[in-house]
Amino acid sequence: IVWIGTEDWSVSTLISDIKGIHTIGTVIGVSIQFSAVSGFEEFEKRVLEASMQQQDADVSTSSGNDCLQSTELYKLARMNFSLEKYDMTSSFNVYKATYAVAHALHQVLGCDTGQCQKRNVHPWEVPVSICSLPCPSGHKKLLTGQHTCCFDCEACPTATFLNKSEPTVCQPCPSDQWAPPSTEQCLNRTVLLLPWDTPISIALLFFLASCVLMTSSSAVILLLNLNTPVARSAGGRTCLLMLAALTAAALSSLCHFGQPSTLTCILKQPLFMISFTVCLACITVRSLQVVCIFKFASKLPPVYDKWAKNSGSEITIFIVSAMIVLISVVRVAFNPPKPSTDVVFYPNSIVLECSNTLSPGAGIELAYVSLLSVLCFTFSYMGKDLPANYNEAKSITFSLMVYMISWMSFFTLYLISRNHFTMAAHVFATLFSVLAFYGGFFLPKIYIILLRPEMNTTGHFQNCIQMYTMNK
Repeated sequence: IVWIGTEDWSVSTLISDIKGIHTIGTVIGVSIQFSAVSGFEEFEKRVLEASMQQQDADVSTSSGNDCLQSTELYKLARMNFSLEKYDMTSSFNVYKATYAVAHALHQVLGCDTGQCQKRNVHPWEVPVSICSLPCPSGHKKLLTGQHTCCFDCEACPTATFLNKSEPTVCQPCPSDQWAPPSTEQCLNRTVLLLPWDTPISIALLFFLASCVLMTSSSAVILLLNLNTPVARSAGGRTCLLMLAALTAAALSSLCHFGQPSTLTCILKQPLFMISFTVCLACITVRSLQVVCIFKFASKLPPVYDKWAKNSGSEITIFIVSAMIVLISVVRVAFNPPKPSTDVVFYPNSIVLECSNTLSPGAGIELAYVSLLSVLCFTFSYMGKDLPANYNEAKSITFSLMVYMISWMSFFTLYLISRNHFTMAAHVFATLFSVLAFYGGFFLPKIYIILLRPEMNTTGHFQNCIQMYTMNK
């Protein structure tokens, strides 16, 4: 015997505590969410009114009144039974539960073929009643009522996945993984760095080797011709310091390749800033000296003579360079860059980079170098009408413009992208800045030393100075 019961009695302790209740057979309790039936109260009133007007007790001979087609309802009405006590919901639940089980048995026993099979039916063979279809893959269940069978489906967002053991929760992926929307598993993130063996890296390394070869060979050429007019006009031994600084700036780009380490993160930005500052300081001091000698020789105060005679240029270069060293050391000491993994910029990738790239300390370094660049440009531009052998305004202006455009382009790209092309752009900006200053300042001098030796004579320089004096 199988009993079909609602929650009114199937879960009642008064029923389950009855002695011997377990011998009555199998009890299937059905619980359904309450729902008001529209028009039922009106139906009750019509039954009551019709029963009071009907004189004949034989309902079957009634005059077609639909409300009196139920003999039991008619008898209850004639006996003044209070319809307010009638639990329509529970009764309707029993009705639906009975038909649900009946239809399930009808399907299990194959009664659609015309004859039901005669066999035992186990409880787990009866289909489960659901009110919602299963959710698609990667969609969590949003319960819409008190029952787990009634739910809406919602796609799991990016970086989350649906664990089948918990179908109502989209779980976040680990930090080294990601997931597209509507998925049931996480995927490994792509690691973004600038490897050593890709074609773009090989091209950049070749560019780096070319820059180092040019600066080092130029240093050798100038060292062998250090006493010639061209070398002296360019700054003499200061040129060797500038070329060494440009070489170090170019070599700093090696810190951008491969997986970041603590050492490469510490050296990468300060090494370039310090090297480039030394080069700018040398050019600035040399431009200042040339302008003062040609334009303000008669107006210079005695302080300048003392400055020039007491190694003022070397001391100035040292002080300017020491300032950027101090700024970089303080920055590294209080907020040291270190290898970091950025898992926020890209949802499906990990960016391996150094921390504090845009820190306040880095901003102070950049501001200091920018100020020095402005001074270098100012003094160079003031000498735009000097003799050709001393007039480097155009070349230095071009070098500074290339330098500024390169780094502005890189920082703009860095704000919108962090992939390996951006890392390659950082290396390119570094090397292109070195090449710009080498080409603007040193290449014309190397050209004269090697290919135009007739212009590298004291007589030629004196002639240029006389022509400039006569024109003045």
